[in-house]
Amino acid sequence: MTRSLLGLTALLAGCGFSAPDVAIVPDHPTFSADVLPVMDDHCNLCHGAKPGRGAPSGFRFDLYDDVGAVAGAAALAEEILASVTDDEMPPSASWGDGLGPNAKELLRRWVADGAPR
Repeated sequence: MTRSLLGLTALLAGCGFSAPDVAIVPDHPTFSADVLPVMDDHCNLCHGAKPGRGAPSGFRFDLYDDVGAVAGAAALAEEILASVTDDEMPPSASWGDGLGPNAKELLRRWVADGAPR
């Protein structure tokens, strides 16, 4: 029983379900240094290279630029911020812990700065 619980805990942690909030919010966050790690922890399981859980494949948060018909995070920055601020995403009640206040502030600053690479 204990072994099963430890395995489940490790699996969930690996999926980003218990990812801690961002420790320090930089004044001018960039996608590659600051935003992508948040996306990796909270979004890219469903909105990454291999969309899961029925997520639409028309947008990817693991990419910065638009790639053909697939919109990347830069093109969707304002929509990402709105859905996170409204607590629509990530679906924390069902699948994880959601984003903490520092991660939300990091996204706000990134969008306010024009979503820099």
